[in-house]
Amino acid sequence: MISLIVSHYKNMPALQLVFKTLARQTSQDFEVIVAEDDNSQECADFIATCKQTYSFDIQHIFHEKIGFRKCKILNDAVRVSRGEKLVFIDGDCILHKRFIAEYNKAIAPNNYYYGRRVWLNETITQTLLKTQDLNLLNLANLIRFGVSNPFAGLYVPLPYKAAHKRREIWGCNWGVLKEYVLGINGFDEDFTQTGYGEDLHIGWRLRKHYNLQLISLKKRAIQYHLHHARSIIPQSGKELYEQKITSGETICKHGLQKINI
Repeated sequence: MISLIVSHYKNMPALQLVFKTLARQTSQDFEVIVAEDDNSQECADFIATCKQTYSFDIQHIFHEKIGFRKCKILNDAVRVSRGEKLVFIDGDCILHKRFIAEYNKAIAPNNYYYGRRVWLNETITQTLLKTQDLNLLNLANLIRFGVSNPFAGLYVPLPYKAAHKRREIWGCNWGVLKEYVLGINGFDEDFTQTGYGEDLHIGWRLRKHYNLQLISLKKRAIQYHLHHARSIIPQSGKELYEQKITSGETICKHGLQKINI
């Protein structure tokens, strides 16, 4: 079973769309864990309604908002996850109907996996949020609305292939066996700046510690990323990431377990 961990912060209309796409998945062998880097009543009420509406299992993990603690809430979600496979997405990424099925079929020992996203522009994003109409997400409409990479949304079940050596995971669309995440002590909670490092670092540690191969699920594990302003990447985040890589440590000290230095 897949534990789908959804990173969420304040964007409720987007999360509503995500849940609509989950109800349409061709494989229902999954649970959903909403990992909220906050503690909003609006989200709690929404999840309570979803538990009455949808047939798949739903958990809601949250904590007090004290700065950027995405890595901590992701670790909390990993702790309570029940699946042997983990898939991570962001709460503003709408899923193709075969998204879960493709990850469920693909995830296996010795590899970790990434998919890619269609970058929706502001026009189609606002239309989706207003209408909540998932039927807008077809190739003709992506072209009509002027989306820059519409063919990234074309489902083509090509054979799996290894990613280019320079390719990295993005936190919005990747998956791996849970045992591997546990073995490197989860996400590094030293990353407290938004926009850089936390996903790159866990990807590097998975590759370095286990010699895993990164496998592309491009054209298979498809998602549609709702438009938003790009975050400014803080220099401090880049510097911390570089320090972590230079140290060579693959098991982080401040992760699922707190290891004394």
